Amino acid sequence: MSEMQGQGSQGVSKRRLQVNPDALRLVPAEKREFWEKLAKEAEINIASQFGKRWTMLATLTVILATPDETYEDVADALNRSPGAVRYRRQAMIHLLRDEHSAVDRVEAYRSDPKKHHKWSDYAQVAEAIEQLGYFDLPVREQFALAVPLGQPSKSWRGDGSSAALAQRKSRDGSLKEEVRRLLDEARNFSTTS
Repeated sequence: MSEMQGQGSQGVSKRRLQVNPDALRLVPAEKREFWEKLAKEAEINIASQFGKRWTMLATLTVILATPDETYEDVADALNRSPGAVRYRRQAMIHLLRDEHSAVDRVEAYRSDPKKHHKWSDYAQVAEAIEQLGYFDLPVREQFALAVPLGQPSKSWRGDGSSAALAQRKSRDGSLKEEVRRLLDEARNFSTTS
């Protein structure tokens, strides 16, 4: 094996891992404690059906839900997230109103499911709508059925981001101040070392 193997024409190594010759700086235990505590306080609620295949019955439940029901009500009944229910309901609305190339998405999936696998949800919703006979109804009746469910607020998107933003705004700011203080200490520590 030659000396130049693994090196460029100018003798510079192409390795991705670079060696840092500086001395390793350790963070004092009292500063680490805050970050370790912060990591332990995170709590995530995940629906029991998250990531599982949708059954035709669950899809029909979303389609047959009345506008006075909320996404959260239907999600709780199905053990799904409100965002997942919203996605299915929006697929139904797009298909009934023939919006956003929804019908083309279904046709693409049916022509080649492997290539267009990302439209499988739309295809299942379309199948359920066909079984219910909604596509045979007059357009006026289809539009009357194509109504979103109740939302907690106008800006709700179903992905949890609005709730996260509301929680962040409602906090007393002590966590933010502590993070700023630690960052300032870290900057001062790095400049004095």
